[in-house]
This record gives sequence, structure tokens and C-alpha cells, in this order.
Amino acid sequence: MKKLLVFVLLLVGAGASAQQVDIGPLPKARPFGDVDFFLHRDTVTISFTGDVMQHGAQINAALKQGDGKHYDYENAFKYVAPLFRQADYMVANMEFTVGTKPYTGYPCFSAPKEIAEAAKKSGIDLFLMANNHICDKGATGFKNTIAAYSDLKMPTLGAYRNKAQADTSSVILVELKGMKFALFNYTYDTNGLPVPDPYYVNLQDSTEIKKNIRRAKDLGADIIIALPHWGIEYVLEPVAEQKQYAKMMFREGVNAIIGGHPHVPEEGYIYVKKQQGPMAKDSVERIVFYSMGNYISNMTRSGWTSTGMLITLSFTRDRATGKVKMLMPDWKYLWCFRPGQYTEDYTVVPIEEFLSSEDFSRGGKTPEQKQAFKTLEDFWQQIKKRDLIKVVYR
Repeated sequence: MKKLLVFVLLLVGAGASAQQVDIGPLPKARPFGDVDFFLHRDTVTISFTGDVMQHGAQINAALKQGDGKHYDYENAFKYVAPLFRQADYMVANMEFTVGTKPYTGYPCFSAPKEIAEAAKKSGIDLFLMANNHICDKGATGFKNTIAAYSDLKMPTLGAYRNKAQADTSSVILVELKGMKFALFNYTYDTNGLPVPDPYYVNLQDSTEIKKNIRRAKDLGADIIIALPHWGIEYVLEPVAEQKQYAKMMFREGVNAIIGGHPHVPEEGYIYVKKQQGPMAKDSVERIVFYSMGNYISNMTRSGWTSTGMLITLSFTRDRATGKVKMLMPDWKYLWCFRPGQYTEDYTVVPIEEFLSSEDFSRGGKTPEQKQAFKTLEDFWQQIKKRDLIKVVYR
């Protein structure tokens, strides 16, 4: 049960308005005997996961057979929710529209509201809406999605009722333990579909991105985090355009970039500055994870489309300088099981924890489970061999 209340600040001209958001308990403070206790205050953690998809087979699997009207998504988040709730703030990309019948999967996504309810219940604090499927159901889909999230009192980012709301809300400022984090979200496209009037979606535009970075600075952000929906599907390496935008955003003042859309995890780079002196500690200067991959989906293109990431950024304020510093991030690989492979429907597990679990050690109860467990075990070796995340010392 989350208890801590903080404020999410929405930009309004030169000032700000606030709405109260429940984001959970504080993590434990550093032990008094830890040398960092004297240098740093408490650590803040912000976690991110990839594309929450809703293909037709997923919607059908979630449909309760009793009455054929209600949907159950408990297993979609069951095994990862404890990790979501550990973070001070948890963010996910919701890559579908909500609440427009008939519910459909690819190519035009519309999911039942129960997936959003389950996502919130799992510990997710912010839904990202700027993605290439947000206009799949036109104005009705846009309206119903915004209404569903509003009914849940769920903060969102990247898509808005109109341009005026976008102008005041495209940057949010989340304050956690006295540290201020600005976040903004945009997408490369909406699959060629026009954004229905009067709605508005943050699109990939260098002028608008720079404007959002300036807004974040004006709000007094200690850390600026960009959340782009970009890149080429099913490619493990970032393409030139992603790299160019990343360089621009870093140059303008962004500290961390956490991307989505390719439906596979892509390379990530943690840039660390070496510090001199016997008491000096290396410092993380900037971070980019080009793609977190899928969180949950029905994609079967390769083992990589079943693989996602849970990325946790950590921050602390230096007592001596007062500056908020980025610490070394943490990343976990996730795996999506299909119906019958572990539970009766779609579910996601943290790979390393699952491979150490009693369920895995017992080898599965059915031939389908046994094969699925073996597939995951084998593919985990490929993930480790690929070594997507690099630490670059400067």
C-alpha cells in the first residue's frame, strides 16, 4: 500500500499548478555508518518499463469466461508488481487506446479499461501516451482513453485534450524528497494517422523538444528526463536519427533518456566521468537507454520481442554542493510468457529471479511449461552474450 504523497507540478506559463499523487513509501535511508551518509541525503529511485501492448489474443485471454463481459489482468503484473512498488516513482508506456468497443489488437489497438486499472494497481504512477498507436481509434478513441485515465485519477504525459493543455502540461515536475525531476514524452509519428481535432500529441520536433527542456529548467528541475517513442522496430541497435536526437538533448541539458517503440531492448550507454584523488568517486554524467523493449505483448517475431527491461535510475543530493547527482542505474530483463507457458494467461517475470525460483527448479508441470522454461533458459544466455548495456568512462 502506497502512503507517501508528493506533488506533480504542471507548467502554467512562468508559474505552476499542482495535483497530489500517491507514490508510495520512502526507501530505507543509508545506515549511519555508511561513509555516503555524511556526503549524501536519501536516494530517490525512478523506474521505467517498456511497451505495454494489447494484441487481440491478449484481450481474449483476459476475458472472463463466466459472463464474457469482464476482463482480468491480474497475472499481467503479478510477478513484477513488487519491483514496481519498490520505486519512489514508476513509469510505463501504454501503447493502445482504452475503452472503445469493439476491443481490437493490431493494427488498430483498443483495450478494455481493466488493463489500465490493473496497471495502476500494480504500482505504476505515470502512463505515457505519446506513441504511434494513440490515434488508432480516431477522436472517439482519444476521448475515451483520456476519460478512462481521468476516472482513475492517473497522471499521464504526451497526449492532451487540446493544444492549450499541451502548452501547460507537456513537462511535469515531480518532487521527491526535495529533489525535482522534470519529465517529457514524445513520439516520432502516429502511424500516419492525423491527430483528431482538437486533441494534441507531442511529436518528435527539435524545436518543441528544446522548448520543453527550457520549461524544465524554468521550473527549477534538478534532473531532466526525456521519454521518446522512436527508432526502428525489431532492431537491437539505435539508428542514426536516435543518436542525433540524443546528442541534441544532452547538449541542451537532458540528464537521462529512456526510450521505447522498437519492441526489443536496444543498446544503452551510461557515461561516467572519472574523478581524481584518493577520496574522489566517479560520477554518472548522463544515461541513455535507447529502448526498453516490450513489457507485455503477443509478439512472436523472436525471443527479443518477449524480452523487456525494467530500468531504475537512482539519484541523491550531495550535502557539500547541494547538487543532485545520478548514481549508477540498475536494469533487469523481463520475459513475457504466453497462456499455458506459466499461468493460464499472459504474464511477465523478472528473468534472473525466475531462473532462481522453485517453480523453475521443478521444471514445469506440463510439456508446454517445460518447453517454455527451457526456451527462456536458453535465450537468457543470448541476452547475456549480447551485452546491450555499456558503461563508458570519460
